[in-house]
Amino acid sequence: MSHARARAAQGGFIVYIALIALLILSLAALALLRTSDTAGVIAGNLAFKQAATGAADTGAERAFNELPALASADVDVPGKYYRLMQAVDADGVPSTVDWSGVPCWGTAAGASPISCSDNASYRVQYVIDRLCTTAPTPGEAASTLAAKCVSGAPFASAGGAGADNSSHAQTTHVFGGAGGVSPLRPTIHYRVTVRVQGPRNTASTVQTVVELPFG
Repeated sequence: MSHARARAAQGGFIVYIALIALLILSLAALALLRTSDTAGVIAGNLAFKQAATGAADTGAERAFNELPALASADVDVPGKYYRLMQAVDADGVPSTVDWSGVPCWGTAAGASPISCSDNASYRVQYVIDRLCTTAPTPGEAASTLAAKCVSGAPFASAGGAGADNSSHAQTTHVFGGAGGVSPLRPTIHYRVTVRVQGPRNTASTVQTVVELPFG
């Protein structure tokens, strides 16, 4: 009788150990599943972030195309162009911009803005501010211009005479001296800030600086 009881006790103990082992294996499988899910979410978020950063190129291109006319007009255009340098936040993004008043554009070369509330698409916004603390006067001396603005050498002189492969010369080709400005004049720098919003609350901000001859 005592042997039967011992065998029964051992059988119960083995079942107890088996249940513990099964619980441990279940927890391990659950942890592995959650790790896989997290990795998938991180990879997906990274892909959305990269796509948003890539979409910023379309905003920069739109800004480049509009900049010559905006710079020549020399007036503020709400939600698009500021003739004076704007204050920035800790990330270097203009803090005075009300992005709710800035049009949203798609990633394609569409002629019309898109809805800024379409959370399923990538929405591209951009603003330009001229890097001047005081409005410059056309034709003023380079030293005076440099005291008012972030300025540079004339396109025609940068990189040496006839340096057609210099960045300044290439920029001259892009803008073609629009607005009657001369490549012999000093340049003024313009900051282009592009903000992209996308699916899963993705957001990316990209900045670039362009220089154009002034006056």
